[in-house]
Amino acid sequence: MSAGPNSPASPKRRWLLKSALALAAVGGAIGGGVWWRRGFDKQHLTQDGKSVFRALARGIVGPMLPAAPAERQAILDRYVVELEKLINTMPSAKRDQISLLAGALANAPTRYLITARWASWDEATDDEVRALLVQLRESSGMAQNATYVATRAITCMGFFSIPDNWSLTGYPGPMTI
Repeated sequence: MSAGPNSPASPKRRWLLKSALALAAVGGAIGGGVWWRRGFDKQHLTQDGKSVFRALARGIVGPMLPAAPAERQAILDRYVVELEKLINTMPSAKRDQISLLAGALANAPTRYLITARWASWDEATDDEVRALLVQLRESSGMAQNATYVATRAITCMGFFSIPDNWSLTGYPGPMTI
């Protein structure tokens, strides 16, 4: 005997609807968190964006940075300023993508989903960031690989667009002709 069109929903259907609503609420909360902690807003890196990119620079170009803390910090501070200028030269769609990437890496739940790291970037040591980058690079997950490629490209473009940083790598600069 089949149920008529006006019969109440089955327990399985109710469970499915409740699960879908719960998932939508969690997804909305995570998405809202990423939006709230976005990395780039109104032509400026947010504090969260600066924190993410400063830590990633320590992991990617860290071995090239000077050991003296004050000099190291000055180079990273200039890198963040130049990175902001570089991002502003990009089309708005690219700026939005960079903002979402930095927001996802700044937001603890999405950072954990991508990197398996709950703690903030400011608490990470250089070795932890380097290990995390190796994990992202060698991961079989597409999101992790894409995160690695994008963050490495953005970091290198921002860092090496500063001619003063070339000497840190042993590159004397372009030859005069």
